[in-house]
Amino acid sequence: MYVVAFGKEAFIVDPCVSWDACECEELEVKAILCTHGHFDHISEAESLISRFHCPIYITPQDSEMLSSAKLNHSLNFGLKIETQAEPELFQKAVYSALDLGFSSDCFEISVIPTPGHTSGSVCFLLTCRQNPDEKYMFTGDMLFAGSVGRTDLGGSFSEMQNSIEVLKQMDDSIVCFPGHGDRTILGQEKKYNPFF
Repeated sequence: MYVVAFGKEAFIVDPCVSWDACECEELEVKAILCTHGHFDHISEAESLISRFHCPIYITPQDSEMLSSAKLNHSLNFGLKIETQAEPELFQKAVYSALDLGFSSDCFEISVIPTPGHTSGSVCFLLTCRQNPDEKYMFTGDMLFAGSVGRTDLGGSFSEMQNSIEVLKQMDDSIVCFPGHGDRTILGQEKKYNPFF
């Protein structure tokens, strides 16, 4: 889970850690963004929505995973992780900070479809208004440092290959924050990741 703060306002990417463990008491969460719907990325969604009364965003393709322990695969691990909140479905390619409920227009997020790990997997490209040359991407389980996500839990390897081609066209300097493991630089992945 990533908590991205601008002043005292924040958004969360992939709500899977208890808020008490984050030590971010002073922050007000305005939105929750899901890269995909697997249980290990949404396990704290219900508690965070209840705490902050904020919307949760996900793609139409993965939206049913939020409310179904079978579809999000938590049942496979003896768990029942479900969220009752009605999600906001991503309808635009770019969201401003104002779109997400922030009080100032300090950033924008591009929603990049990258199916493969799931049919609705996306990456989020964050561009800050103060320094638009610096870009950060939250890749969920599409891209890891030195690898890519599995495709056997509702995904497709051919779609993953197409998504890799999408990332190959993007700027080498983008800092990537995967759903698991260490952050990486997209140019490094293009050069050394065996799946690229």
